[in-house]
Amino acid sequence: MNTIYETNRLILRVCDKTDAPLVLNFYERNLTEFAQYEPIDEIQAQTLDFHENLLYYEQLAFLRQNMIRLFLFQKDNPMQIIGTISYRNILTSCYQSCQIGYKMDSSYRNLGFCKEAIRCGNQIMFEELGLHRIEAIVLPDNAPSIQLMHSLGFAKEGLLHDKVMLHGLWRDHELYAKIH
Repeated sequence: MNTIYETNRLILRVCDKTDAPLVLNFYERNLTEFAQYEPIDEIQAQTLDFHENLLYYEQLAFLRQNMIRLFLFQKDNPMQIIGTISYRNILTSCYQSCQIGYKMDSSYRNLGFCKEAIRCGNQIMFEELGLHRIEAIVLPDNAPSIQLMHSLGFAKEGLLHDKVMLHGLWRDHELYAKIH
């Protein structure tokens, strides 16, 4: 697996701890928005130390092929992160599956960047790693994410009750999957 991929408009790359200032900037610009959909410690997420450590552990997971997080950069602005896609819980043997997560800078939504990146990422998972199934969980009221899943060929498989605790409440999530 490579650490850098390109699409028509994007560079997708694995970042390391030297990229922590770029990641911190990305989170600072979008922290309030991201906190709506994932359990983020808002205090930690605003420190360089936190992102350096997280990137270090993600690098180790990448080397073990347990997880890959690709940060998204426009080709004409390779020093500003505009989004991220991650594939975690990568299982081989009889499972050949993983889970996808994604987020986009609010200024770059509805421009097709996330769809372009996920298409590339899915191709990597299916063709390079030989996976058979990619799963995504989505809050039932997250209409843009549901629309994205449908547009990428993910099928809704059901409802996961009390799947994730967000802001002190257990929240249901819908399960989507794409089979290769």
